Amino acid sequence: MPTRTLRLATPQPFEFGLCLRGHGWYDLPPHRLDAGDRAFATVLVLGTDAVDAELRPTATGLSLRLTAHRPLSSEDTAKAQAMVRHMLRLDDDLGAFHGLCRNEPSLQWAAQRGAGRLLRSARVFEDLVKLLFTTNTTWAGTRAMALKLVEHCGPVAPSGARGFPVPSQCRKPAAFWRDTVRCGYRAEAAVQLVEAFATGVLTDAMFTVPQPSAELWQRLVGLRGFGPYAAGQAMRLLGHYEHLALDSWCRARLAELDGRNRPPSDRAVARRYARFAPYQGLALWLHLTAAWHEPG
Repeated sequence: MPTRTLRLATPQPFEFGLCLRGHGWYDLPPHRLDAGDRAFATVLVLGTDAVDAELRPTATGLSLRLTAHRPLSSEDTAKAQAMVRHMLRLDDDLGAFHGLCRNEPSLQWAAQRGAGRLLRSARVFEDLVKLLFTTNTTWAGTRAMALKLVEHCGPVAPSGARGFPVPSQCRKPAAFWRDTVRCGYRAEAAVQLVEAFATGVLTDAMFTVPQPSAELWQRLVGLRGFGPYAAGQAMRLLGHYEHLALDSWCRARLAELDGRNRPPSDRAVARRYARFAPYQGLALWLHLTAAWHEPG
């Protein structure tokens, strides 16, 4: 199979595992993360063709190895490289946020290690579908829905792994989403989301071009199935951090960190993180997940 290896420059500081494990996306298909964080494998979909992609850290950045069914053009490799840079947030400027972290003892580690580049999907469409799968369920439920969708609709890469399907590959009736993907009440929302992206009513660019946060928020909460939690999580993945995106896990974790039986009110949480504006949601998330990244 044709193979190409590319080199990607990374911002400094940058920790490969810290970026990938910033939240749970690394655990969902089509991703596979080496237990020691030495390699991250996924499947990129170029057009409708699936390409195996393997990332490894190097002394000067990252090595990206692509394996395809056919020889890759320079346009293909440039698109794959852009996808990976988008996924790992390599071009995000978090300097101002890290400056705020240096003045907060509990977040100084984030500035020292370059935390905050939360893994996202190659396409906004994929992120939105996965976020829909996170609503009102357990993580095991989210993972099961994502696996079923990829297994039944995802294009096959040379390794045999499947990529996350693009919108045209997901155009299925609601019964498919209910009975095969097993996403329950989310089925109609999934059908509407797929149809909007497949027909061009929605595009990735509508969510990624520079725009006021208020406009982006209104576009997200206008999607069926996207309340404040899902929309807030989407905002965070899109680089807008004003929303806290509180759910039951966040509230329980806050109570645990505060050593209390009950979490603080949402208003109290908003006041607590107001000093990190416009990065409130990112500061909150790194506080909640700091223990995930402690040495050892």
